[in-house]
Amino acid sequence: MLELIFQENASYEMQHFLWAGVMFGVVFLGLLLLKFVSRFSLSRLQKTHTLRRDFLQMISGISRFALGAFSAFFASLSLPFSKGFRIFFSALFVLALVREVGALIKFFLKVVMEKGFPTQDIKTKKNLTEILNTIFQVLLWIFAALIFFDSIGVALTPLLASLGVGGIAVAFASQKLIEDFFSSFSIMGSSPFRIGDIITLNGTTGTVKKIGLRTTTLQTVEGKSIIIPNRLVVANIVENSGTIKTRRKRFSLTLTYETPVEKLRKLSPMLEEIIGKHQGVQFEWAMLRDLQASCLEVLVSYVVESDDRLLATQLHEQILLEILEKFAQEGIEFAYPTQTLWLKKEL
Repeated sequence: MLELIFQENASYEMQHFLWAGVMFGVVFLGLLLLKFVSRFSLSRLQKTHTLRRDFLQMISGISRFALGAFSAFFASLSLPFSKGFRIFFSALFVLALVREVGALIKFFLKVVMEKGFPTQDIKTKKNLTEILNTIFQVLLWIFAALIFFDSIGVALTPLLASLGVGGIAVAFASQKLIEDFFSSFSIMGSSPFRIGDIITLNGTTGTVKKIGLRTTTLQTVEGKSIIIPNRLVVANIVENSGTIKTRRKRFSLTLTYETPVEKLRKLSPMLEEIIGKHQGVQFEWAMLRDLQASCLEVLVSYVVESDDRLLATQLHEQILLEILEKFAQEGIEFAYPTQTLWLKKEL
């Protein structure tokens, strides 16, 4: 009788192990086949840069750890393991699942960025992808932890209730942090400026170096870094100089009243000759603007056909030097504020 019971138990355990072996083999071979088919298809698309190629590359990159973890977990479901072993296999499964789902999320975010924001520059799309990927990865780990605790028999209702109360308290304590966080999406979604643009915000001018989750970083001409909370960027007027393709320069020349009218009439063609000979510079006009109390004011305007601020500054310096040289040759003098005192002589 005892021998019959022992044989039945042995047969029952053998069936469990056989079924577990079949489950392990089916899952492992299925994932392995999927990996090799993807790798074979990928080899035929090596010279292309399509989303299909990226997807196949992601599938073919399934790790050996994931293959083993998935197979072992599904096989363990058919075996009468102790609670400790089940926790171990569940942990392996959750870790492998988070890793592979994380790669899938990253791929779909790339698809959304390329299809949904085709006009955005690469740096902005990369920045936004990193932000969204960080958010989804955190949510994925939280969801995976809940699945793991549920699989090992931990009651989730008290845990979720405490998390809800704690979440409300944290939200009230970090209102500005949350406002900065969502403002970063507004900046990247509406794209009022991009990394590399020169902007002016609240009287501060600088080059945009980074658009982060909480702050935007500007670098001034002096090399100083200005850190601005994103909520202030969204709430204020931003002057973006990075979108201009040309730079217009207007400046005044103040001449003495002793300058002959004939020379004043020749100023416009004279300045056009000086300014127009520079490559990439278009002379607009030069005119006598006003008769000031101590000078004749001449206003000059030209356009530099470049968005390079340094180049425009260097060209303006060269033009001013040539104007000084030409005026010296023509005997045209610049006026400057002077004061004459007449002393009354007493008799």
